[in-house]
Amino acid sequence: MLLEELNALAVALSFFTRLPLSGKNFDLQRAVLYLPVVGLLLGGIAYFSAWFLLFHTPLGVDLVALLVLALSYYLADYFHFDGLLDMVDALAAGGDRSRKLKLLKTPEVGALGVLFSFFFLLGEFLLVRALLQQKMLTALWARALVGREALALMALLGSPAKKEGLGFLFLQGARRRIMLTQIGWLPLIYYAPLASGATVLLVWWLRGKCARDFGGLTGDLLGATLCLAQWLFLAVFLVGAGFRPW
Repeated sequence: MLLEELNALAVALSFFTRLPLSGKNFDLQRAVLYLPVVGLLLGGIAYFSAWFLLFHTPLGVDLVALLVLALSYYLADYFHFDGLLDMVDALAAGGDRSRKLKLLKTPEVGALGVLFSFFFLLGEFLLVRALLQQKMLTALWARALVGREALALMALLGSPAKKEGLGFLFLQGARRRIMLTQIGWLPLIYYAPLASGATVLLVWWLRGKCARDFGGLTGDLLGATLCLAQWLFLAVFLVGAGFRPW
């Protein structure tokens, strides 16, 4: 049992990050339980990288924000960002569900996707820079966790749009373990109630949007959920950082 769980943890880290780990048996349905661990690890790397660069090097806050964001995308977020751009292109192109699902699988990025990516990344950079300027480094730790929690919540609420691909493998047969991942919301709600609540509402809205436009969820749409959740969490946290009813 312990070896199976350690293998599942290794699979989660190897599948959802670029960390050089791999399990003996690829069991994604068992590995989903460790999504919060992945988030905490990635968040910890972002937090300590920002702390070291900000307080122990002569680098300015702009460059630190850029480096921390680049590191986050290199380690994991680029994988999900690709899904976000695919979703934007598919929604922009319009058409019926089958056409949109087909566009999700195309590797090319359209003009709107390129434009969206520029403003999305610019906005995220400005948010990270503002948080660093106010010494709110813990938000970087929470950012990575909330992204994985949002992805898991989306998988829990939604259903697969097609019976193939890694998205289908992720969504099928793992709901009990996905439910356990939602414990990770507790520290997030305590730390940032407004931002966490806004993120949950975003996931609920995206679930309906994906059901209407795509007939359900795919791996790309789960990745898009993660990216949008992280962005919104930082934005709302920055605006309502002083609010906590307890």
